[in-house]
Parts: sequence; structure tokens; C-alpha cells
Amino acid sequence: MINAAVEEVFGYKEKELLGQKIEVLIPDSHRGLHRKHFESYVKLPRKYKKGKGLEILGLHQNGSILDLEIRLNYFTYNGEFYVKLLISELGSRRKKELRIKEKNRNLEIEVERQTTQLIHLVAQLENSNRKLKEEIKERVTAENRAKFALEKEKELNLLQAKFISLASHEFKTPLSGILTSAGLIEKYNELTLNEKIGNHARTIKSLVTQVNNILDDFLFLENTESENYALRLSKFKFCSLINKLVEDAKAILKEGQRIEIQPCQSPIEVWQDKKVIDIIIRNVLYNAIKYSSKGSVITMKIFRNKYLNISIEDRGIGIPKEAQKHVFKRFYRAKNALPIQGTGIGLNIAKRYLEKLNGTIEIKSEECKGTTVLIRLPIDQSKVKTNDLLLTEWEVIK
Repeated sequence: MINAAVEEVFGYKEKELLGQKIEVLIPDSHRGLHRKHFESYVKLPRKYKKGKGLEILGLHQNGSILDLEIRLNYFTYNGEFYVKLLISELGSRRKKELRIKEKNRNLEIEVERQTTQLIHLVAQLENSNRKLKEEIKERVTAENRAKFALEKEKELNLLQAKFISLASHEFKTPLSGILTSAGLIEKYNELTLNEKIGNHARTIKSLVTQVNNILDDFLFLENTESENYALRLSKFKFCSLINKLVEDAKAILKEGQRIEIQPCQSPIEVWQDKKVIDIIIRNVLYNAIKYSSKGSVITMKIFRNKYLNISIEDRGIGIPKEAQKHVFKRFYRAKNALPIQGTGIGLNIAKRYLEKLNGTIEIKSEECKGTTVLIRLPIDQSKVKTNDLLLTEWEVIK
């Protein structure tokens, strides 16, 4: 008796093995050995325990050799002795075992490789952490040095501003005397009507006014540096202030220069610090006069929408492109402005006070063609809490 699995293992069709000797399943070279083993088993039958059986070779119908494992057992039925043979084909099992061993070996190799990489990465991470700690330590040290240097710079700037302020106060007293004397000379000259004396007196007054304005800038510079200046808000007519500024500026106009002002569209009342606005616009206007040639025109336009916009345009020497980002720095002067007398603090003061007023200042300039400065201010300073001004569109002003 056989089952279908035996036929499948040895390559026979159904019932082809029935009636044949079992040696047909054994290679010729092993049949004698098998016969002896079988005969000894029949003489002394025994039951194999569970576990590994006996490994032998088998013969496939196509002549190929099979690796087999067999387990023998016996039983009696109706007084007859029977042997039961359990056959396992080892080829497929060994292939599976080999595949498993191969996979295990590959897995071990992969684990070893991954472990090596992990060790390497951990070492790199530790090295990076060590470098990061060193960098953080260096950065903290550098920041502390920078803070110390900044405090020192602030202290030096404050001392500088105080010194300038002190010097400015000392200069103002003799300048006031010079201005008074120049005024008296003009008055006495009314009797003689000497044109040269009158011209010289007016020149003295103009120059003293310029120096006074510079000294005022230095005095306000100390206030911005020490942040001691508190805004003094009041309501005033803006166009009246502009007209006075333009009238005062005529004293320093060069030969043939003139200021063209676009009249205010309507009377504009603002709630602002009048003195600060005077300083801001005066600095920009005087710069336009200073850096423009004789016979040139300075144009001032005023436009009101949600904010107050003042545009001052000249056709002077202009600002080089590379210098435009530095023009608001204190004491900075572009290379083409160095031959012209100046301090380099006008725009710095204007910007500082505009920030205090929640205003903005913009510059458009082209070297040798001129500069346009645009100032934008809240109309009512008391209603502004933050600097919410947007950049003005130039074309609207123009």
C-alpha cells in the first residue's frame, strides 16, 4: 500500500508502483545494503522514536537520485506482520534550510553593517554635539563681548553727544552777540545806505543762522541719544510752518537758486510736535539747497490723504547708488559730498525724530541728476500708537 505522496515524490502515476518490489525505489548500488537492513529489521523489529530518522538514497522514475529520510515502524493485523515506512524527501527541506541559513547569514551581515553604521553615526553625533557645545560657548562669549562693546559704544556716543551739546551751548552765546551786532550794523547802515556794508551784514547774519542751525542739530542729537526728549504736541497750521521755513531758507539760497512750492490744497491743521517737524523739514530742505548748484530749482510738494506727505526734490549732485543705504547713518557723507561743507547728521536726526513721530522717510536719488526725499507723517500724533505707515507711492505725490 502506498499513498499519493509517495507517487509524487518518486515521479510515478497513480497505482504504477502497486505489485512492484520496493527495490525499484532504491538505486542499484544501494539495493543490497537496503535488503540486508530490511531483513535484519524483520528479524528484530523495533519502533523508531520520534526524532531524526535514517537517511538513505532513493531513485526517481527519471533516474535521478533523491535524498530521503525514512522512519520504520511495524504492526500486526489478523496475525500478519506489516512494516510501515514513513518517507521524507530531504531535497526540498534542505533547500529551505539552506535558504533560511542564507537569509540568516545575510541578516547577520546586514545587522553587522547597520550596527557599524550606527556606531559610526553615534560617533559623528557625539562629535557634532561636542562641536555644537563649543560653538555655543564661543557664540555666548562673542555675544557677551558684543553686548559689552555695544554698551561701551552707547556710553561713548552719549559722552560724545554731551560734549557736542556742551560745545554747542558755548558757541551759541558769542554767535548771539555776533547776530545782534550784525543787526545793529544793518540798522546804522540805514542812515548811510552803504550797499557793501549791508551785503556784508546780511552775509554775517546768514552764516550765523547756518551755524545756529547746526548747533541746534547737535543739541537735538544729544536728546535723541539720551532719549530724554519728550514730544510737545500742539495743534498748528502746517502750511504756515512750511511758508516760514521757505522764507528762512531764502537767506542761504545760492545765486539764482529758487524754491518752488506747490500750494497746500486746503488749510491743514496737524496735532504734532512743531519744533521737531521744523527740524526734520529744515534739514532736508537745507540739504537740497546745499547740494544743488547756482541757478537750480528746489521743488516742494505737499499732499494730504490719510497721512501728511512732503516731497522735496532737487537737481543737485545726487547720491551714489552704493552710498544710499548709508545716508541715514550719523556723520556719514557720500564721496561726492566731501568737498561741500557739512556734518553728516541732518538725515540721521530727521530719521530718528520721524521714528519718534511714527513717520517714515524715503530717498530716491541718481548721481549727477538730483535727489527726491519723501517724508510721511501722521496728521494727529495723539491717535497713533504704532508705526503703521505704509510706503508712499511716488507717483501719487508727483
